[in-house]
Amino acid sequence: MKITQLFKIYWPDNGGGIAKVMESIADVLPEYEHEIVVCQDSRKKKGTDDRYHGVAVHRCRQLFSLASTPVSLRFLEEVKKCTRDSDIVIYHFPYPMADLAVLLGIYSGRLVVWWHCGFEKYRKLAFLYRPLVRHTLNKADCILVSSKGNLKNTAILRGYREKCRVIPFCVSEECLRRGSAHAAGLDQQRVSRHAGQKRQVHILFIGRLVWYKGCDILLKAFAKMQYKNCRLVIVGSGPLEQKLKNLAASLKLVDVEFAGMVSEHEKMRQIGQCDFLVLPSVSRAEAFAVVQLEAMAFGKPVVNTALKSGVPYVSVDGVTGKTVRPGSIQELSAAMDELAEDEQLRRRYGANALQVVQMKYTQEQMTKRYRKVFQELAPGMQDLPRQGGNYYGTDRRG
Repeated sequence: MKITQLFKIYWPDNGGGIAKVMESIADVLPEYEHEIVVCQDSRKKKGTDDRYHGVAVHRCRQLFSLASTPVSLRFLEEVKKCTRDSDIVIYHFPYPMADLAVLLGIYSGRLVVWWHCGFEKYRKLAFLYRPLVRHTLNKADCILVSSKGNLKNTAILRGYREKCRVIPFCVSEECLRRGSAHAAGLDQQRVSRHAGQKRQVHILFIGRLVWYKGCDILLKAFAKMQYKNCRLVIVGSGPLEQKLKNLAASLKLVDVEFAGMVSEHEKMRQIGQCDFLVLPSVSRAEAFAVVQLEAMAFGKPVVNTALKSGVPYVSVDGVTGKTVRPGSIQELSAAMDELAEDEQLRRRYGANALQVVQMKYTQEQMTKRYRKVFQELAPGMQDLPRQGGNYYGTDRRG
């Protein structure tokens, strides 16, 4: 079976959570052939064909960018070429160029739409984009969502429920291994701590510094905390980085560190050092946030927001952390105060968090879900040769 994935950007360019999902599909299904078609992250770069972690990646030159969308005629050409012998084509929504490829009918294979989020960032052009989206959903053989919350709260998907399948994201085996080992060592660390000794509480944010992440709300909430023996570390970069640094300076926040982009190893180290993670997102553009799972795998509580997406379904209020109203500085500050002041509460939420990840969000479970969906769409295709869109014989050739 061959799987071709389509999106606008991929590693090592800044691909974010969607790129991580794309990578995970190739990781959990190594017996399948994989190709990825994306655009270059800058119009100054020429198109290239390379391999990233063993997967063929076709990076198409873009002509220009419109509403955060790289426009590329080469992308359409590569979609047609790369999907000629594809069994499954996975379009990671939203990327209007991929919708255009569907409209033009230039792809081959069963179409899977991975619905990561709505198209709020195209809201000014929504009246033009919505018909294109509906056409794509009509053509889709299957629609994947990461949470029942995304399915429940996305109006445009309600007419396509029979096509929808829920496949939650997972943590990597390495993250779960390191996290479980870290969590197992926490009790010994606490025993060795002197009675009554108070240490600085470390609060962590990880993510791109973009509008929907709500980092301005986080900084203002941190400034209002009553519990002052705290340090906030912000890991990530993005277009709002300097603006957020200026805001931190204007709020006279001295215990805030902007760590920038870090390696996967350093990210896990930061998670291990923190006492809890904060995800202050303010828009449904935050559809799931795998970073919640990564923190939970280390036995860390999460403070998130009650978005109409999958976010509050991942870390549950009162079970694995606290959930507050999006955009509420007061509620976010109070939740951080509560966790900062109460180590026993952090321990209880953290233990629950690790257990939830081990039960529901492992790579093994996600692999089984993908295999089930793809085999339903293309039963026996890995044993049959492809020729002109039909299947003949008993061996797969070329």
